[in-house]
Amino acid sequence: MKRLISCILFFLLVISYADADSDKSATRRYPKSKSGIIKYNISGTIAGTEVVYYEDWGRREAIYTKTTMDLRGVTVDRNTLTLLEDNGQWINNIDLNARTGLRMKNPQYKEYVGKSRVELENTKRKSLKDAGARRAEIERVVGKPCIVWAEQYTGNEIYTWNGIILKKVTGSGFSKTTTVATEITESVNIPEGKFTIPPDIQMKTLNVSAFH
Repeated sequence: MKRLISCILFFLLVISYADADSDKSATRRYPKSKSGIIKYNISGTIAGTEVVYYEDWGRREAIYTKTTMDLRGVTVDRNTLTLLEDNGQWINNIDLNARTGLRMKNPQYKEYVGKSRVELENTKRKSLKDAGARRAEIERVVGKPCIVWAEQYTGNEIYTWNGIILKKVTGSGFSKTTTVATEITESVNIPEGKFTIPPDIQMKTLNVSAFH
């Protein structure tokens, strides 16, 4: 669990910050895109859709995901919301079906914020090497040129455009799941409600340090 959480947070933070063009823009998760809406299709072991809303250069982001998975003949439907706040410092994972949620402080945040581009690049290379990942060729997703990051040991792949993940492949064989962007709209006004936790959600705070 600890390794899984670390890998997810790594790709959300390190690649985004390290793709910045200057030290000034390094404080932005998405240095070249102020706001946007991205729609994804999910296929494979897990099937469904995902919509991402972000604003203020990625300082706030909301991820709405609806999926269906078959577990030995039993269909499992999930409807979740993930809210990233304070430039990725806080993560809220919400189950919209169960009306419950977990709030936790991003344990990776302090390792990257405030560092120069050179420092971030060095951190990125080390983290990628430790994870067995490498930078592969450039491929286009919804017309955007993406850098492909391939993880050697798991077969996982992440396609990033200006620090934004437009495609990811996790697992292999019968457990393979692909999430790919089908539409992206930039420079849009997003309703405040998209970044707001519904008032009836029962939230709890998770102490991530317990995983260390």
